[in-house]
Amino acid sequence: MFNNTPVFFIRDPAKFPRFIHTQKTDPATNVRDWNTFWSWPAQFPESLLQFLRLFSDLGTPYGFRHMHGWSGHTYKLVQDDGSWVYTRVKLESEQGVRNFTDAEAAKQAGANDAWATKDLFDSIKQGDYPAWKVSIATMTEQEAAAYRYDVLDLTKDWLNVTYHDIGRMVLTQNPDNYHAEIEQSHFSPANMVEGWEPSNDPVLQSRLFSYNDAARHRIGVNYQQIPVNCPFNPIANFDRDGHLSVRGNQGSRPNFPTEFGDKLNVEKKPGALPEQKIEGDVEYYLSEINEDIDYEQPRQFYQVQLSEHDRANLHSNIAGTLVNVDNEDIRETLLKQFAKVDAALERGVRDAYKKASNGTVA
Repeated sequence: MFNNTPVFFIRDPAKFPRFIHTQKTDPATNVRDWNTFWSWPAQFPESLLQFLRLFSDLGTPYGFRHMHGWSGHTYKLVQDDGSWVYTRVKLESEQGVRNFTDAEAAKQAGANDAWATKDLFDSIKQGDYPAWKVSIATMTEQEAAAYRYDVLDLTKDWLNVTYHDIGRMVLTQNPDNYHAEIEQSHFSPANMVEGWEPSNDPVLQSRLFSYNDAARHRIGVNYQQIPVNCPFNPIANFDRDGHLSVRGNQGSRPNFPTEFGDKLNVEKKPGALPEQKIEGDVEYYLSEINEDIDYEQPRQFYQVQLSEHDRANLHSNIAGTLVNVDNEDIRETLLKQFAKVDAALERGVRDAYKKASNGTVA
């Protein structure tokens, strides 16, 4: 499970449902409530980097082929002897990064809201297979302890680290039936291969169970039997029955192994359960803000990664939605958060807001 951004809006999994609710429509009008939307970064500035990325032109990518991807979460690479390192994964588009402006994206969506899907399908159909370079960055436990940022914090990117190329991802085949192969497909960070383990990232830990729960709700308890999700090889376990069991339900095999007829053999899986001594304190308030740390990466993104033109578009994109915020406290609190990132960000958004409020182009 990857996103087209290296970070996310939260680092406390208890906030996950609440955050998602801020992005949904109003229960009465069924339209987006911009007061609710912008109240989140106004209250929880750990989300600012993700919101700035979202409202820059990176938030309107030129289809699927022209965006990078990141694992976001920190995982573990585990050797057969149980030794391990932390890792994050990056996918770099070999087609190059290309984005729409807000106006271009609105025009394209109005003309064909499925354009990005068609662009990807047509590219593969024509043999112009989109590809991404796959690379990983690693840290030992000791290096992570000495790193400026918490490597398990999903709102923080890994800056000033070296990514090592390990391969390519190439898309070479289109679905024959979109519903069967795309709509019914399921992905979860709990699906892991040998040598790949989750870290103690709190949001990752919550996703390990919640994503498969979502599949049971969306597709059914036997979602792993659907052809697009099932293993290539036949399976023999003791998980059966339930709604829409579609692959013979493992026939007449007993529900549990007998001592002699079908003895249960548990194979040792090398490198699967690394030993890690648990130390430290339990943190109940993962959203407590460190003024010295939590504004640094949004500031670096704004000052270093964005050009002057990009920053002007960011100001305009944010202002174009702030005109829908009629709660002055939310708007001013948000602008104060922007000022902590950079005074120019607060000033630029405020000026663009005034222009947008007067009906002029920001």
